Amino acid sequence: MQAPIPVTLLSGFLGAGKTTLLKRIVENSGNFRVAVVVNDVAALNIDSSLVRNTRALGSSEQVLELQNGCVCCTLRADLVKAIADLASKRAFDAIVVESSGVAEPSQVAETFGIDVSSAHRDSADAKEKKELAAAVRSLRGASALQEVARLDTCVTVVDAGAFNGDLASAADLVERFGTRDAGGEAGEEDGERNVSTLLVHQIEFADLIVLNKCDLASRSDVLAIKNALATLNPGAEIVCAIRSDVPLNKLLATNRFDLNKAANAAGWLQTLRGGGKVVETREYGICNFVYTSRTPFHPTRLRMFLDDFAAVLDLAAAAAAADDDDDDDDDAMDAGMTMSTDDDGDDPREAETREKAKAEAAEKLAISRQKYGHVFRSKGFVWIAGRDEVCGEWGHAGAVLQLDCGGPWMGMLPQDMWPEEGSEERDMLLRDFANPVVMDRRQELVFIGRHMNKTAITAALERCLVTRAEASSARPAGASIGGRIDEWKLGLTSLSAEVRSTDRVHGLQTFFNHPSVSTFTRVPFQLTDARVLYGIAGGGRGRVPGVAHVGGAFPRGRRR
Repeated sequence: MQAPIPVTLLSGFLGAGKTTLLKRIVENSGNFRVAVVVNDVAALNIDSSLVRNTRALGSSEQVLELQNGCVCCTLRADLVKAIADLASKRAFDAIVVESSGVAEPSQVAETFGIDVSSAHRDSADAKEKKELAAAVRSLRGASALQEVARLDTCVTVVDAGAFNGDLASAADLVERFGTRDAGGEAGEEDGERNVSTLLVHQIEFADLIVLNKCDLASRSDVLAIKNALATLNPGAEIVCAIRSDVPLNKLLATNRFDLNKAANAAGWLQTLRGGGKVVETREYGICNFVYTSRTPFHPTRLRMFLDDFAAVLDLAAAAAAADDDDDDDDDAMDAGMTMSTDDDGDDPREAETREKAKAEAAEKLAISRQKYGHVFRSKGFVWIAGRDEVCGEWGHAGAVLQLDCGGPWMGMLPQDMWPEEGSEERDMLLRDFANPVVMDRRQELVFIGRHMNKTAITAALERCLVTRAEASSARPAGASIGGRIDEWKLGLTSLSAEVRSTDRVHGLQTFFNHPSVSTFTRVPFQLTDARVLYGIAGGGRGRVPGVAHVGGAFPRGRRR
C-alpha cells in the first residue's frame, strides 16, 4: 500500500505573503513534484492565476482551485476530494494547500481525521450528502483523508509590518478583509470573528512560523515580534524572511507536524501545565505569568474589571445561543463592541458609527496598556460566584476579550467521563482538586505579553474576589452553612441574581443565560479548553483537534 502523500498547509492573513511563498515553492521545486491546492474565497481566484503565471507548469506540477468558500468550513468535502484525487494519481511528491486568510488551520487539520464514509451515511442534507458522496468516491476505499494524505507541515505566514496593528485591532474579519461579494475573503458569519483572535489562533497551531516582510520593520521590532511569537507558540520554528524567501527543506516533506503536539502547542496551555513558571526575555520585556485563586469572583466587580482591562468585550456568543429570538442588538452586545450588519455599508451614519467605535476601542486599549502593560494573550478558566456548576472560559487576544461558558467543572461530571485511572491525565486532573468542597473550581489565568504590570493585574483580580462578609450577607436570612472548609464560597446565587437584574450595564448575562449553566446534564457534553488539559473526548461547540471526538462526524460550523 502506498504511503500517504505529505501535505503542507499555508495559513496567514491576506497580504502576509502566502501566495509569494507558494510561487517560490513552484519556482524552486526542481525535480520534487508538487501539486498545489489554492483556496481563494473571492469570486475571482486570483491566487491560482498568479501561481500558474509563475512559469509554464510541466507534468510535475498541477494547480487545483477551490472556490466559493473557506477550506475550514463550507468546502471541507471539496478539500477531501481535491487532495484524494491528487494523491490517487501517484504523480506527486507533496501537496501544498494555500488556505484563505480567514481560515483556522486547526479546523483544516481536523478534516484529515474525519470518517467521511460515516459522515456521508449520517448526513440528512441533500447538498452536503452529494458533496460527501463525491469525496467518498475520491477516497477509493479509504474512510478518512489521513489514509491517503498526511498533514506534514503547518505553516503560518506573519507580516512583520502589520503584526502589532493586527494584534491590537478591534475590527472583525468583515471590516479587515471585506466580504466575498465585494471581492474580499470574509463571509457574513465572519462579522462575529475578530482579527486579533484569528491571528493568535493561526500562530498557536503552526509548527513553522514565517515572519515575513522583515525589511519593512526595524531590527528591534523584528526581534521583539519574534520573541512574542516564541512565547505564544514555544514549540514552533520561527524563520525570518524577506519576500517569503524560505528554504524548501523547511516547507516540504519535513515530517514535522503532529496533531496532538499542535493541539497542545499554545504558550498559555504549556504555561498552565508547567506550573506557572515565569519566563522573561529581559531585552524585549516578553514575559508570562499565571494568576490563581480558589475563591470565586464577584460578578459585578469582574464585569467592571473586564471593561477596564479589554478594549473590546465579546460576551454575546452565549447569549445568542441561549436566545436566538432576541433581535435587540443593544441587549445582545456590550458597549464598545463593534457591530456587523447585513447592509452594504454605504450608509454614512453606519460608517461614522464604526469609526467612532474604532476610535473608542483604540483609546481604551491605550489606557489599558498604560495601566496593565502590553498583554498579547490571556487565557484560562474562571469561577463566578453563584455559578458553581460551570466554569467560565476566558479567551483574550490583543484588543478583544471573550468570556463564554466552558461547560461543567470536572468535579461535577461522573467519574466514568474522567481520564483513565492511573494515567498522567488523571493525575493532572486530581492535582487540580483542592478539597471535596471546592473540587477543581478555581481561577487560573495565563497572561502573556510585553512589559506587563503583573502587580497591577494581580491586584485588580484580587479585588474581584468575593469576601467572606459579602458571602454572609448574600445568603438568605436564616440560611446556614456547614462546617467544612471553604463551604462559605458556594451557593451565592443571590449575587448572580442581582447581576441578572442589572446586567444591561454591569452584568455577565451571556454567561448566566447560556443553556448549559442550568441544564448541562441534559445537553451534549462539550469539549472545551478546560477539557483539553485532561485529554477528554467530547462533542459540541468547543471541538478541539488532537482529541478523539464523538458526535458530529463532519462538522461544518466554525469554532469561535
